Amino acid sequence: MIEPVGLDALWYVVTGLCAGLLGAILGLGGGIIIVPVLTVLLKVPAHLAVAASLVGVVATSTSSSAGYMKRGLPLVRVGLTLELTTLVGAIVGSIAAGFMPDDAIFILFSLLLLYTAWNMWRGRAVRTVEGDVAELQATPLALIGSGAAGCISGTLGVGGGVVKVPILNLLLGAPIHRSTSTSTFMMGLTAAAGCVAYFMRDELVVGIAAPLVLGVLIGARLGPPIAVKIGGQGLRRAFVVVLIFVATRMIWGVLA
Repeated sequence: MIEPVGLDALWYVVTGLCAGLLGAILGLGGGIIIVPVLTVLLKVPAHLAVAASLVGVVATSTSSSAGYMKRGLPLVRVGLTLELTTLVGAIVGSIAAGFMPDDAIFILFSLLLLYTAWNMWRGRAVRTVEGDVAELQATPLALIGSGAAGCISGTLGVGGGVVKVPILNLLLGAPIHRSTSTSTFMMGLTAAAGCVAYFMRDELVVGIAAPLVLGVLIGARLGPPIAVKIGGQGLRRAFVVVLIFVATRMIWGVLA
């Protein structure tokens, strides 16, 4: 069991700060940053890193959703319907992770990083829709896809937005800004469900999660004003290079 104190705890705060900051600027869930930093740089065991990351995702979702709710952006009815299968997937994924070796988690997470990098490089596909989005209905395919997103979240400690946003926008036809806000609203519930199995296995270490959440909340607040002032395209391309490097480093670490 890791009980970080002093300088170690400070590094967890800095990790959360960077995750919240870049997540807010780039529109990514913090887990895509938290897990590689904890495992590759800070040498935290994969299962403990995933558990702490899920808590960070809950914090990010709670903080961001409050502002979205004030603007009436999340499609709550559709989101809660999709969340039925997402929660099941998150529980299944978090339980399955308990039987997986760290190397398997590293490989799966590396593949997720490469997929995210590819999507960011080519630009997010967006569907322009018309009509009353309040009338959108969850389809069987969307429910299956949401279950898969939940499984990814529970296994790898991410929010699952790389799957949820395309489901809401491309499959169901929700406008992109409402899709991202709905995904953000959903991911807090998904991550909270995934935390349960890690907590029961005593893999949710408060000494890691607490300073991490503190950093995430600060970074999420600082991100939006900074995002307005910088060029998004160049930053995204630079971040793609970082994602590819981290994924390659994780795979190499397993193979070596």
